[in-house]
Amino acid sequence: MLLTHFLPSAGTPSRAISLLAIVLGIGWGLPLVLRVSQADPPPTIPPATVVQPGVAVYQEHCLRCHGEHGQGTKEIPAPLHGEFSLAQLAAYIDETMPHDDPSQVTGAAAHQVAQYIHGAFYSTVARDRNRPARVELSRLTVRQYQNTVADLIAHCRNQPPIPDTLRGLRGEYFCGRDFKDNARVYEQIDPEVRFDFKIEGPDPERFEPNRFAIRWTGSIVPPETGTYEFIVRTEHAVRLAVNTPWHAPSLLDAWVKSGDNTEYRGRIFLLGGRRYPLRLEFSKANQGIDNKENESVAEASIALLWQPPHGTVQLVPQRCLIPTDSPPIFVLQTPFPPDDRSIGYDRGASVSKEWLAASTAASIETADYVLEHIEELSHVKRGAPQRLTKLTAWATSFAERAFRQPLSADLHALLIDRPFATMPDADAALRRSILLTLSSTRFLFPDASAASQTAAEPASDGFAIAARLALGLWDSIPDEPLWQAAQENRLANAEQVAQQAERMLNDRRVRAKVQDFLFAWLRVDHGPEIVKDAQRFPAFSQQIATDMRTSLALFLDDVVWGPGSDFRRLFTDDEIYLNGNLAALYNFALPSDAPFQRVRLDGGSRGGVLSHPYMMSVLSYAGSTSPIHRGVFLARSVLGNVLRPPPDAVSPLAPHLHKNLTTRERVALQTSSVACQTCHTLINPLGFALEGFDALGRQQQTEQWGDETKAVETSGSYQPREGAEVTFKNARELADYVATSRDAQEAFVQALFHALVKQPIRAWGPETLENLRQSFVAHDYNIRHLLVAIMQLAVLPPQSVPRTNTQANSP
Repeated sequence: MLLTHFLPSAGTPSRAISLLAIVLGIGWGLPLVLRVSQADPPPTIPPATVVQPGVAVYQEHCLRCHGEHGQGTKEIPAPLHGEFSLAQLAAYIDETMPHDDPSQVTGAAAHQVAQYIHGAFYSTVARDRNRPARVELSRLTVRQYQNTVADLIAHCRNQPPIPDTLRGLRGEYFCGRDFKDNARVYEQIDPEVRFDFKIEGPDPERFEPNRFAIRWTGSIVPPETGTYEFIVRTEHAVRLAVNTPWHAPSLLDAWVKSGDNTEYRGRIFLLGGRRYPLRLEFSKANQGIDNKENESVAEASIALLWQPPHGTVQLVPQRCLIPTDSPPIFVLQTPFPPDDRSIGYDRGASVSKEWLAASTAASIETADYVLEHIEELSHVKRGAPQRLTKLTAWATSFAERAFRQPLSADLHALLIDRPFATMPDADAALRRSILLTLSSTRFLFPDASAASQTAAEPASDGFAIAARLALGLWDSIPDEPLWQAAQENRLANAEQVAQQAERMLNDRRVRAKVQDFLFAWLRVDHGPEIVKDAQRFPAFSQQIATDMRTSLALFLDDVVWGPGSDFRRLFTDDEIYLNGNLAALYNFALPSDAPFQRVRLDGGSRGGVLSHPYMMSVLSYAGSTSPIHRGVFLARSVLGNVLRPPPDAVSPLAPHLHKNLTTRERVALQTSSVACQTCHTLINPLGFALEGFDALGRQQQTEQWGDETKAVETSGSYQPREGAEVTFKNARELADYVATSRDAQEAFVQALFHALVKQPIRAWGPETLENLRQSFVAHDYNIRHLLVAIMQLAVLPPQSVPRTNTQANSP
């Protein structure tokens, strides 16, 4: 009977759903989900006829390895699916197939069999025809779950937006050890906490050198999600609170100082792109006085540092500090099993016992937090008159926000009325209501109700659109303005959706999500795990690696959120961000303590991310460059080609054994066999174009191996999926080509769609990718506009999106 309340209403979804049934038993928030799979129907391959000459060639030379419909065999299990154009596939077959004797299928025969394979089952169009892509019913991903419960609690705090144009922390300086108002000398905005007062104090004329205190308050904005280790270095009393109210225990507490410790550490998990309250208190009292006669005063200093999830210890930068307070954020601590990323983006398409256990534990953790803070969240004290009535209203609002739409009468009775009527007290009733809500499929599977909207439920259409918008851009639930827009039917057309999406882009959560996407697109989301040969690169350190990664993050942020938001700048910009630490490595004149700033390196020979020092370092070996790694990155991530993994792991040829060869020549020698050329005819020429930068991303014109000095050759080429082969002399020419390459545009648009929507783009129709690409080009490659256009297509019926929004003449 509970299924009638918690399963989506029957109807004809606009897109097919692969999950046939979800069965949920609800008691005290203990879900039991049963996934019933449906076997995919066999592909509907058009029958072969005599008018297809490639069929005979396929049956004679290919069928034994690839199967009748390209589905694969025991010998070669991988299906014949790919992204090569017809011309690329014909050239590939001409050079490499069949494996045992490539000379058997060449010229006209290679073109004929390629034409048959491409049209029958190989190409995207063929696959869509034979087995159309479908929208899968998906649960919340781990990041979506964490952000959603955080915003469910944040909504209850009803905190209005706070402007944050200033950066730094608010410092209050006191002329005594305690923080009494009458002892406050002055206050100021400090860009960061790094002070060495020596023996004089903040101001010798207004402070006693051995007795003063400072309190820094404001907010901190971590750029990415993960565990941060905060570090305070000082000789005196200190305490640090992060994401807690003033009366709560501190993350670090050395207020009663003993011993000689000068460094204190504490770890905390934070969600990226959110504001957390921060309070740092420092006090110097009489510790420094040796005796009454000489009154020798000890020195005093303090520094606030952190170690981000993918970095080394560093000063907390000004760009992550805001001098205004914020309410605490509920950050879920329950560990979840990782989401499936096998096809390039996080998906919630599978449900395991481990995930079920984690979701149950997470609902309990959330309910415990609510009950602990219920007086603050509900603004109702225990024992207050009509507390039961007010908590009932609060629980209703909580459930509506969790379900992303108003409650029906049946759901209200099940989630609200019944617990509050049957439980012994209001707190127990509220706890049960929360557990029921967070265990429901309508919370855990947000697409369930959204995908099944029918004409019989017009009132919920706006809420379904709002839910998809918030999930796509924020990984979360609608905020108050978006909720009001849904309630007032102001999400009925593409223009209204665009207005809300553009407003939502100003939220810091979008920046965090886009940065996560860009690092994943560039395949460097794992952090600066870079190892270099100390003899060849003695200046390298993990701090250098961290600064490189920060430099890349600042560059990406500037491109997306700066003027124009121009995709082409990702490849054409010849400036990068350097600080004093990196400047010395790249022979650029900056003071050693200079903050990050944009500089132009190497006379304009740089090409955006393609030659960024961090990318060049990651895509290299410890002691040399790696044209193969660089070429694979370009071919797969940037240009969107499908590359199969090599059949065998092969170690690179040792440079010291081939001192007469350049890196390029060694790679060409190693990959010269027919089996290697299958992919390396595409990979190598791309990677060779980046040989003008060494394993630390420094410009190089020669290579030195022992006593051998060899000139570096940087010419390369690329065969696009459509059109003639392109050649380039160096990284700069390669970058200029990529900036306007159709292949690169398609790859970026598709990757961004998957990151936002977390569904295959082909499920929206075979023309969707091309329409979005053309719109992207027509709007001057504006990434922010692309974000809005993707969300319009993802949340509205196709007929609701004008063609002018998604299609334009392609250059």
